[in-house]
Amino acid sequence: MGEESWADGIFPPYPSVLYGALRTWYIANKDGVFGDDIIKESEGIKISGIHYRLEDGLYLPMPMDMVEPKEKEREEEREEEREQKYRVVKLALRGNYWSQEQKMSNYLLNSLLVSADGEDVDAIEEGFMEANDFKQYLEGTLQETKIRKLKDMVKSEPKVGIGRDRNTNTAQEGKLYRVGMRRAIDFEIITELQLPFEGIGQHSTFIKMGAEGKTTAFDNLKGRIDALRIDRDTVTLKTGRFKLYLATPAIFDKNKKSFKDKSDHKTELLGTAWEPNLRRLGIQAELKAAALGKPIHIGGFDMAKRKPKPMMKAIPAGSVYYYETQEPVEKIITTLQGKSVSNYLGDQGFGLAYIGNY
Repeated sequence: MGEESWADGIFPPYPSVLYGALRTWYIANKDGVFGDDIIKESEGIKISGIHYRLEDGLYLPMPMDMVEPKEKEREEEREEEREQKYRVVKLALRGNYWSQEQKMSNYLLNSLLVSADGEDVDAIEEGFMEANDFKQYLEGTLQETKIRKLKDMVKSEPKVGIGRDRNTNTAQEGKLYRVGMRRAIDFEIITELQLPFEGIGQHSTFIKMGAEGKTTAFDNLKGRIDALRIDRDTVTLKTGRFKLYLATPAIFDKNKKSFKDKSDHKTELLGTAWEPNLRRLGIQAELKAAALGKPIHIGGFDMAKRKPKPMMKAIPAGSVYYYETQEPVEKIITTLQGKSVSNYLGDQGFGLAYIGNY
């Protein structure tokens, strides 16, 4: 306010928003005298899963190697709008001949994800895939399905306001602003977590969430009633290759990577922070291709220090990475399935990954 007059709302909220709300709930329900000890104890909360429940089942962010065909029959488009479900198809892995042979691109990976039959397609960055379809996707058998779009699950409620002078209580010049608020329709956030102390109230309650302090109904369901149930036995992983899908945004460090050009000359570059550093997790794998969304920025407000937190750039949920590896299948599944690959804020639910075939 005062520097920018337009702000967009963010929905679904980032894992850090859920984490902050859960810490507040934990502190409020924990027996004992409020103080630094309970605040410190609440830092032991760990988010191990985030997915969503719509009126027809459980959903996750749509993988970004699934795309929507641009050309659809008019009747199909009408049916999709009526049912609020949209057909998407899977991209195919192809060799990157432009970079390797013709030197027409600075894209360094040796494979591309392209439309399988050459048709024009559009990426969907606010799509959601049903859980059973997602499990088929991880198995590598899903080539086409129908997904939901966020636009059908939220109602836009823009808020216009103006800053006021604290002394005179009148409008302050240059402080007009507009915030793009969104209200969820039949949309629930399911969060799996581990608590430092289990013996706290098991009841429905209300908590405030986000910068606007919106009231949210919080139902503390003990157990795995609405758990996604993707574990080491969900996918029969093939040897030699795997894909890594991000169910939540991830924040990566820059790291040095080596590439070989056509003449086998080795070039070492400072890799941008868009790729997981699997080596720090003990996995040796070569990245072949990736389908990524636009980077997002993760910030927040530090209540203890009374100032904004440092802004960090993150890879959005739904991003997918294709790898080749010589690692044993069991090691890959044990190390990566359902685990965080984010360099930062992993305990808050960032970088939760699922492994599948391609």
